[in-house]
Amino acid sequence: MKKYLKWIIILLLIVLLFKQLDINEYLLSLKKLSLNHWLALIMMQLLSFALLLVQWRRLATALGKDIRIMDMVYVNMKGTFYDTITPGLKVGGEFARGSSLVNKFGFTPAEASALIIIQKSISVSALVLLSIFSLYLLSTQFKLQDLVLVIASISFGVILALLITILLLPEKLYNHLASKRLEGVFKEKNLKFLEKYTEASKLLTKAKKEIVFQFVLSLIVWTLFPFKLYFIIQALGLELSFFKVFAATIISYIAGMLPLLPGGLGSFEGTMVALFLIWGIERELSLVIATIFRFITFWFLFFISLVYLAGKKAGSKLKGVPYESSQESQFKF
Repeated sequence: MKKYLKWIIILLLIVLLFKQLDINEYLLSLKKLSLNHWLALIMMQLLSFALLLVQWRRLATALGKDIRIMDMVYVNMKGTFYDTITPGLKVGGEFARGSSLVNKFGFTPAEASALIIIQKSISVSALVLLSIFSLYLLSTQFKLQDLVLVIASISFGVILALLITILLLPEKLYNHLASKRLEGVFKEKNLKFLEKYTEASKLLTKAKKEIVFQFVLSLIVWTLFPFKLYFIIQALGLELSFFKVFAATIISYIAGMLPLLPGGLGSFEGTMVALFLIWGIERELSLVIATIFRFITFWFLFFISLVYLAGKKAGSKLKGVPYESSQESQFKF
């Protein structure tokens, strides 16, 4: 019963929200976006997805794995599907990507783990850096106390430092575990995995120029999201500075990482709508902006991945070949 409680609460909040809305005004605002606007937003979202494919494939190449771009499409479509249905930090999507790399494309569990952890570390590091910038942008609007800014900045800075350290951690962790007087299967299995993981991660971290390129690419991918939101706001005929839109987008994504509901639902939209209300945008319009943005950046790729994966599964059955080996237990972080 407890696991359904949060769903019941969020459903009640959604019902309460829509009872307070002028639905006709909401629908009229929604109609302000033309077909050309929708097509432009879809193209921007597909660009974001394409850049992520480039990131994953280049990291795989640095790892010494030759994987086709269409194979990486499959890996990320499966990851997108599980990202959508798992809460907060979307760990389910990473396990789905890892199981596909291991079971379908010949990666070892250590290689898949190295690829996923380093990609995630680079991506979240870029987001944290943009969050610090967004926090200072918001401070000019809300006159936040210096102490609040310092504490928040230190917190984000510590997270950023930890994420960067992950790139250097495996070898130290391996040496630490090897020096411990542990015996039995636990030490043997974990030492073996860590040894292989360390070797794989070294291949990635040795390519320093590639890591810098990947970080810059992550910054570009994250910055595309505020551009999409700004495009929606402009299309609706509203005036809001790009810096406010930038801050609202990044802070909403940070809020959406709270592991409450799949994909950060509720916390993401609530944060974005609250900021828009503070900046004087009407409630109906605020919700229109948030729901359009979430459809394009969240639900659109989810439905595409659902159709894609269903098609792949149906095609495999018709050909009489296994869709994917069921050895997920071989993959672990």
